[in-house]
Amino acid sequence: MQIRSIVSGIAALALVAGLTANVSADEKEKSETTLALTDTPAAVQAAIKQFAGSNAIEKITKESEDNTVVYEASVKINGAKQAVEVLADGTVKQTEKTVALKDTPAAVQTAVKTFAGAGTVDEIVEETAGGKKNYEVAVMINGKKKEADISVDGKIEQDEEKEEHAGHGAGDKD
Repeated sequence: MQIRSIVSGIAALALVAGLTANVSADEKEKSETTLALTDTPAAVQAAIKQFAGSNAIEKITKESEDNTVVYEASVKINGAKQAVEVLADGTVKQTEKTVALKDTPAAVQTAVKTFAGAGTVDEIVEETAGGKKNYEVAVMINGKKKEADISVDGKIEQDEEKEEHAGHGAGDKD
């Protein structure tokens, strides 16, 4: 009888933990709001328009990161997916641009090939923040998606692994 109580208690704890994780994911999604350009402050509009130029703005979101409101605009420029993150005062926090392996510095190309090994490169995003470039790389190795940040000198700064089936969500950062 005591074992049944222990098993029931563990099952209840697992259920509560699962619900808590789902609530956290739902809260994050709710904290991100899709907006029209005209719904953003004038300084944000100016920064986004300058970044996009004559290209169509595909999506603008507003979210709170560390108690700071950040607006992110997605734009396709010359066929490449690009994004800009802008603070409420119009300061550009970061830009992102999808790039081909051949368009990265030689040290980054070597690091990406080493990181990917026998896997395939799904996406490389060149990020620029505070005048500093970094490359976020997503690869698929044996059905598992792995991501790494690689500095311009080819140093792999961090990586994480996610279970994912090939072709489902790979390379889509929206």
